[in-house]
Amino acid sequence: MKDMNASAASALCPICGEGHVTEGMVMTEHAYKGTTTSLPLRFTTCDTCGSESAGLEESRANKRAAMAFRKSVDGLLTGAEICALRERFKLTQTQAANLFGGGPVAFSKYENDDVAQSEAMDNLLRLVRRSDAAFWVLVEEKGMQAEFSKAKEIVSTSTSSKTFALADYRNGSPRGPNKTTLRPYRRDTEKWK
Repeated sequence: MKDMNASAASALCPICGEGHVTEGMVMTEHAYKGTTTSLPLRFTTCDTCGSESAGLEESRANKRAAMAFRKSVDGLLTGAEICALRERFKLTQTQAANLFGGGPVAFSKYENDDVAQSEAMDNLLRLVRRSDAAFWVLVEEKGMQAEFSKAKEIVSTSTSSKTFALADYRNGSPRGPNKTTLRPYRRDTEKWK
């Protein structure tokens, strides 16, 4: 987004075609489901006819600000949180769409706050955000192991009371800030092996 106080000297007014437009912004009050907040409203003003208008760039920024507000009121993950989750697992937007669903450009739209993800999608993303194991199970379910240089390594697959470990690597590097390898828990000593 350009500096909102900069003059767009080369842009002619779309209304009169004679004047030049200057970008502007005001804070406006928005209400959604009983919650009110102030959001930026971007527009341009003509120095000749005084018309205020919003072009494609300004309209997109206005829509994204409103959508981000609605997502927060609805308790959905923000675009930035979805982007951080995708980057944590080193997924491209296309890989994320293939893994989680939503369509070929869904994650671009979610991350830019162009659209709100469904509650079901939000729940799936939250589950994977909380559990690396859930991520790897989903990768396996979708048959996407080949897209990772090292697929999950199950240390113990027993369905007994043992916890199993996942070495969650892609391209030889650990995922996330904390590399986690779980080992079977022995109840008799209550210590990790």
